[in-house]
Amino acid sequence: MIKIKTALISVFDKTGILDLAEKLASNNVEIISSGGTAKYLKENGFDVTEVSDYTASPEVFDGRVKTLHPKIHAGILARGQKDSVELKMLGAKKIDLVVVNLYPFSEEVAKNSSDEEIIEKIDIGGPAMLRAAAKNFQHTVVLCSPEQYDGLKVDSVSLEQSKEYAGYVFSQTHEYDLTIAEWLSAHNKQLITKELRYGENPHQEAKLLTDDEAPIDFLNPLQGKEISYNNVADSIASWACVSEFEEPSICIVKHTNPCGVASDEKILEAYRKAFKTDPTSAFGGVIASNIELDESTVEEMLNNQFIEVLIAPNYSTKALEMLKSKPNIRVLRSRNVPIDVHESKHLYGVGLMQSTDIYDLNEIKLDVVTNNMPKDSEKEDLIFAMKVAKHVKSNAIVLAKNKMTLGIGAGQMSRVVSTKIAFMKAEEEGLNVEDCVLASDAFFPFRDNIDLAAEKGAKHIIQPGGSVKDNEVISAANEHKLTMALTGVRHFKH
Repeated sequence: MIKIKTALISVFDKTGILDLAEKLASNNVEIISSGGTAKYLKENGFDVTEVSDYTASPEVFDGRVKTLHPKIHAGILARGQKDSVELKMLGAKKIDLVVVNLYPFSEEVAKNSSDEEIIEKIDIGGPAMLRAAAKNFQHTVVLCSPEQYDGLKVDSVSLEQSKEYAGYVFSQTHEYDLTIAEWLSAHNKQLITKELRYGENPHQEAKLLTDDEAPIDFLNPLQGKEISYNNVADSIASWACVSEFEEPSICIVKHTNPCGVASDEKILEAYRKAFKTDPTSAFGGVIASNIELDESTVEEMLNNQFIEVLIAPNYSTKALEMLKSKPNIRVLRSRNVPIDVHESKHLYGVGLMQSTDIYDLNEIKLDVVTNNMPKDSEKEDLIFAMKVAKHVKSNAIVLAKNKMTLGIGAGQMSRVVSTKIAFMKAEEEGLNVEDCVLASDAFFPFRDNIDLAAEKGAKHIIQPGGSVKDNEVISAANEHKLTMALTGVRHFKH
């Protein structure tokens, strides 16, 4: 249990702080405070020791430096009796409670304030104190939200409760840091904001943020209607997938999932193969090419399907002339730029950031774990299928042959259901799956996928491996005289 004797309070948001100060004062807790918080508490009748008096160091640089002092951080990080001698030598007190909330950085950005104003809302001392207290949760209690004040028990904070407070701190400082990082990155890239008609649905507001280094030039379309939120999402998905391939390739995307992908020596043949995979889903899809599109390829596209967006690094003059007959098609150019090494998203106020899955499957070393070995051409198909699976929403199953997708199963809660869907799709289109390859973005949890694949005619399987039932799965492959290669790399895409 932690008993609070000394508290440090430094808050931008003063909501509930007087009630908390009253609770602390009635329990004879000494309050140390800084800047505006100290002034506010004093004006309301509370006895407060100002940080500058406690540290014997005045605030400097217009308040930029006030709590960054050894006596403050030693008091926060001290581990009870273990550090008591050093703490006394510093002339510092053990700080048992830290109450801090952060400068409103996001709000300042939203106001379209000047750079100088926004930068001054980047909190330094606040996160430092919060992180220090959270690290030392066994000895220091930390609160970073007014909603936590009522539940505080001054006489006895349990270790479990203190740990919970600490966890919340790190989630909040992470989101705060992420927001700042995104602003700085966007600022450096001089992002341009473009209003979109609506988001995923008509009742949702949406904006496009892009720059001159984006992989697709959304700001200078060659023709077409205004780009939509879903158009952008599908365009990025199709470009990312087709960029995996060195040969002339086409990727057709619907709802951010590839529904047809193919490679060939000629781009026209690549398109024909990709479209053949799933003509029904291709209707109203987004098409991306990794090389210039010529007249003959564009002509066949226009004859075959309704197109929402067409993406390529370039177009022949005749191809562009032909596209004018369909003025609503959004025709965009892709750029030869490296894929961003980080990606992020915000979900209900929670920020997520991760390194991008840029694993180069061309460099992968296949670990063949079955008695039968795939031929070189079959290995090429295995890698082709896995490149596609990398861009299909999990659980992803991709059937392929001769560098052409035959069936794609996506977005299912069960991997075996994705496998069933992939074969069903191929059967519906009359595609021959005999001796095809099957790629899975993650390991097989059970052998049922292998049994089904063999029953349907698949001959070669590629998967990451790593399941506790790998031996059972490999045994199943051997029973059916299949080949199976492990990559050791998962490509899950939620």
